[in-house]
Amino acid sequence: MNYEEIIEKIEDILEEGKPSFGGGGKVKVDGDAIAECLKELSSSIPTEIIQARKIVAERREILQAAQETASKIVSDAQVKAEKMTEEHEITKAAKDAALKIVTEANDEANSILTEANTNAEEREASAKRWAYEMRMQASEFAKSIMGECDDYLTRNIDFFSQNRENARLALSRLQNVSIKNPEDEE
Repeated sequence: MNYEEIIEKIEDILEEGKPSFGGGGKVKVDGDAIAECLKELSSSIPTEIIQARKIVAERREILQAAQETASKIVSDAQVKAEKMTEEHEITKAAKDAALKIVTEANDEANSILTEANTNAEEREASAKRWAYEMRMQASEFAKSIMGECDDYLTRNIDFFSQNRENARLALSRLQNVSIKNPEDEE
């Protein structure tokens, strides 16, 4: 039984319920039947929900890997630049090599971040489309059951948006790194 049939079954149980004492729109229903429907519903969660959760986890891993790689590249470039500038006989060569390393590091970091952002945006768009379609198909009762899943996706989208902003800030800091030539200070 798919989730739509289960939702219809729950709606039938609600329609068959008897008005509760005191009114107020409350209805007495068969709790065991509702519990059984909820079990069936949770076991028949569409693969789209599972895929959306995987997408969120993959986005988190991609952004984390991009941030770690960018940090390592910057750190490696700074270490190499410091070593080369310490040797005063080859200061000019060190400056050129350090600039090349920083440029290559920037290019590689930009490439990684661009790819991560593209993947994240595609997956975010896919997750949003899926969430919209699910909300349109479900009844009000199904919406309340699926609300927790929607909240989970929203928090993770916000989390990844914040990580993307952090990655942009890291890239901005990386672009502001400059190496001074000791000869220019004299």
